[in-house]
Amino acid sequence: MTKQNFKICTIGGGSGMPVVNQALVKANFSNINSIVTTFDSGGDTGRMRTDERGNLLAFSDYWRALISLWQNGKQKQQWEEMLKYRDGRGRNFGNIFFSFLAERKGDLSKIDSLFTLLTGAKLKGKVIPISLSPADICFSTNGGKTYKGEHMLDNLRMSRDQVKKIWLKPLVNTNPEAIRAIINANVIILCPGSMYGSIITNFLPKGMIKAYNQSQAYKILMTNIMSVANENYKSNQDEYVKIFAQYLKNNKPFNLVIMPDFEKLDQKLLAKVLKLYSFENSFPIRPKKGKNRYKTMVADITTIEKVNTRLRHSEEKLAKLFKKLIPYLTKQIS
Repeated sequence: MTKQNFKICTIGGGSGMPVVNQALVKANFSNINSIVTTFDSGGDTGRMRTDERGNLLAFSDYWRALISLWQNGKQKQQWEEMLKYRDGRGRNFGNIFFSFLAERKGDLSKIDSLFTLLTGAKLKGKVIPISLSPADICFSTNGGKTYKGEHMLDNLRMSRDQVKKIWLKPLVNTNPEAIRAIINANVIILCPGSMYGSIITNFLPKGMIKAYNQSQAYKILMTNIMSVANENYKSNQDEYVKIFAQYLKNNKPFNLVIMPDFEKLDQKLLAKVLKLYSFENSFPIRPKKGKNRYKTMVADITTIEKVNTRLRHSEEKLAKLFKKLIPYLTKQIS
């Protein structure tokens, strides 16, 4: 099976999925289906959805994922700068532009072809919205409070009042194209990102969990680098995966868990960065000590942003990992 025929399905949203997609493109994979959440309610996206009384899909995660499937080059860079532009009132050009494209094509699923025609983009895959119907994320916490809107997850990220349950209102159907992508995939990668807001939310529409559990694909979970107080405060690997197992209704939902190797980083600088994270009630997600029920790979896949003193997944390091890992999986699957 060649890289061109190898079917990879990434699931996520936010800033985590684009890095994984860019790494896959850099590793010369070109049959990538990215399933993205459409329930964002923060910032300019939230304003647009409020103006439409909620009867609008969120475009932000969609267009960021789409750009990430475009091979790096000057034209991509120029378009990326334009799409990220915000005017003095905080309105984002990318959201407005993709709202226009969706109106012209009838729905979000058909935008890829029009975007390619207008920009000349050579995409290495396709972006698939998880649902074609608008909905809001709702969640309750251990403290007995209930909230509506994905933005509230982010607003409360430093709170120790952890999420107890999450659901969609109204409950919507999974996009049939997303189900087909899951069923036909050779490898499924759950990307890093907000555990509830970017990843688990993709499994809330009707039909998605069933499709995932029926799929014969090799399933990979990429854990976050750091815990988030209101989602997985001080979680280790086992506790982190257990939350996914609960929502996916599967005791062993993954064939492989990929985690960052903190030992590969500058330890002096890392100590400084981790201290800053601790002020946000955020701590490293580390492998479980002792016997582990999940096959785990601890790899050099992170970098330290010296300007912002933040830990990030590295596109270059992930590309090197995928170049070695996925051809190996091809032999295992064949």
